[in-house]
Amino acid sequence: MSWNQEEYLERLRAAVDAFDGERTANLCKELIDRLEEEETLQEGMGREVLTTLRRKCFFDLMEKVAEALRDAGFDDVRIRRQYAQSLIDQGKIPAAVYLLELLVERTRDDPKENAEARGLLGRIYKQLYVNAVKDDPRATAKRGSRRNLQRAVNAYYEVYRSAPANYLWHGINTVALVLRAEKDHVELEGAPDVRQVAREILVCIEAKKAAGETLESWDLATAMEASLGIGDVEQAQIWLGRYVQAEEVDAFELSSTERQLREVWGLTVEKMPGALLLPVLQSAALTRRFGQVVISGGQVDQTIQQSARLEQEESLRPEKTFGSERYVPLGWYRLGLERCRGVAQIRDKFGRGLGTGFLIRGIDLAPELGDSFLLLTNNHVVPSAVAPENAVVVFEALDTVAGQQLRVAEVLWSSPFAELDATLLRLDKPVAGPEAFPIARQLPQLPKKDDEEKKKVYVIGHPLGGGLSISLSDNALLGYNERLLHYRAPTEGGSSGSPVFDDQWELIALHHGGGEALKRLDGEPGFYQANEGIHIQRIIEAVRAR
Repeated sequence: MSWNQEEYLERLRAAVDAFDGERTANLCKELIDRLEEEETLQEGMGREVLTTLRRKCFFDLMEKVAEALRDAGFDDVRIRRQYAQSLIDQGKIPAAVYLLELLVERTRDDPKENAEARGLLGRIYKQLYVNAVKDDPRATAKRGSRRNLQRAVNAYYEVYRSAPANYLWHGINTVALVLRAEKDHVELEGAPDVRQVAREILVCIEAKKAAGETLESWDLATAMEASLGIGDVEQAQIWLGRYVQAEEVDAFELSSTERQLREVWGLTVEKMPGALLLPVLQSAALTRRFGQVVISGGQVDQTIQQSARLEQEESLRPEKTFGSERYVPLGWYRLGLERCRGVAQIRDKFGRGLGTGFLIRGIDLAPELGDSFLLLTNNHVVPSAVAPENAVVVFEALDTVAGQQLRVAEVLWSSPFAELDATLLRLDKPVAGPEAFPIARQLPQLPKKDDEEKKKVYVIGHPLGGGLSISLSDNALLGYNERLLHYRAPTEGGSSGSPVFDDQWELIALHHGGGEALKRLDGEPGFYQANEGIHIQRIIEAVRAR
């Protein structure tokens, strides 16, 4: 039976759009097996596969497919470029630099691909500089860091100068980096007047719009950055509004733009213009299908205040920027940030983050427990990972106990891992300030058809023992039974004990683990990759019975 390559691409796109890692990996293996069997690919097939994988950041699979294409003789400059992109996004910088330098030489007679390769080199040097300064602010004075910044500017600006209208993304990166150099007091050789470059970019984009051409999503993001470059914050806001409304913009693109504003432009929610722009990007990312937002505890209050101000100020009224149908998520996002206040990291006495816990009103579990807040976490966190007397509880986003290390006064109830994997704790100090999590009366309804969009869940915790984050990449609710929920929101060590919310920010479960092959709860036979939570109603019933 012949292999239908068009049908294969459709299956791959469906798996990628669903962010189904297991199915996507199996489909990539299917292609690699075909290549080993000397299957002849139709024109552009390899490039389309790599483009599809990159759209949802399956960089490890991109690398494997690109290597298989190379070994099978399907090797052109665009495949090599996408191979280099996969290496960059996995942090394999030396290999990516080597590949791109060869590609620059190979594409001397292909201006477009040559520009792409040089732009990717610029991206590498830009990230090396940003990472160095982020780790150590004194790195701005180091020769290696300054050289990387100079290389990044040269790589971008030389391409932009060769044909400005064709290479706007090279131009806007030049603008951002030269302004960053000014901020960091780094002297650059041959740096252009980037405010003039920003004006040129805006003229090009406005000309495309006036000519009736469709502005791509990256045109909108570029115009937003160019407006920042000339100090026009209001226009930056308007371009940003158009960008977040674009249908083709997913959470990965939004997160990339937010990262550019934070890491390169140096914006924060504490100051303008970051206070105006970042909450909008974070809100939009949360409402899109896939993505992730990491929120430091110190920024929660600032972001809540700024998102509220955006909704209230007449000068920033909804119809001016976003259209009323797109402005609602700011209030929804603010509610999600409010939920962050009640989430704590559980550490051992040496300060190592071992898990997460969250506040829940005693009366919501059982009337006898009173109206004060208690802490709920996993049994495999307390007492299994850390004994109650050694546990340290820290709230990163709750200002009433900011900087304090709370301890466990009493274990009120516990259920082993094989049952409900839950432990209810009374802390040594009363905690005030957060809004009590509303508890969902019922679970979200699962889709009746495969093509219906799945409901989402949101997990707030401390993955890998790090800072507070809202985990929502691949956040589909897969299935549930009376006791368990399965979902694909990515969580890592340290997320155990996190609250799981529905799309109304109501508490539905206590996160406790995950696996590569969990027995399906969606009514289908077999197994799937999933994370697992304990239905909060079962915990309430068990506590009341006790």
